[in-house]
Amino acid sequence: MINAFLQAVNKHVVAESTNLQATYDAKHIFNVRAGADIDNGKVVNLDDMAWVDNEYFTMVQPTATSRVGLILSVPIGADERPKAATYEHNFYNGKDEIMRVYDLMVGDKFTVSENGITKISSGSPAVETDLAKGQYIVADGYDLKA
Repeated sequence: MINAFLQAVNKHVVAESTNLQATYDAKHIFNVRAGADIDNGKVVNLDDMAWVDNEYFTMVQPTATSRVGLILSVPIGADERPKAATYEHNFYNGKDEIMRVYDLMVGDKFTVSENGITKISSGSPAVETDLAKGQYIVADGYDLKA
C-alpha cells in the first residue's frame, strides 16, 4: 500500500533481501495477513501463526524464543502519480493486506534502513551507540534493536 498522504516526515522502513536462504528455497516464504499497518523490515512470530482458509497465516508478535520471519513485501502500489508514490520509503503493508514473510535462518543477511532499527542506549547517563554494518540486532516485538 502506498501512503495516501505521502507524508515526507513519516518515511517508512525500507528493507531488502540481501542474502536470505528463503529466496532460494521458496517453501520458507509465507503469505501473512497484516493485523495492523506495518512496514517492511519488521519481524513476526512464525511458530504461533495460524493457517486461515487455505490462503494465509495470521500475524503474531514474536517472543524472546520464537522463530522469526522478516516482513518483506514487494513495494508496488496501485498509483504512479504523483512521482513520490513510487518512492519505496512511502510503501507500507496496510491492515488486512497479504504480505510476504521470509523465514530467517542462521547466516541470513538482510538490509534495513536506519529508521527501522531502534538504537539501544547503555551506560549512565544513557548513550546511544551508532549503528554499524554487520552489527547484531535483536527482535523487540515487531521491531528491531541494535
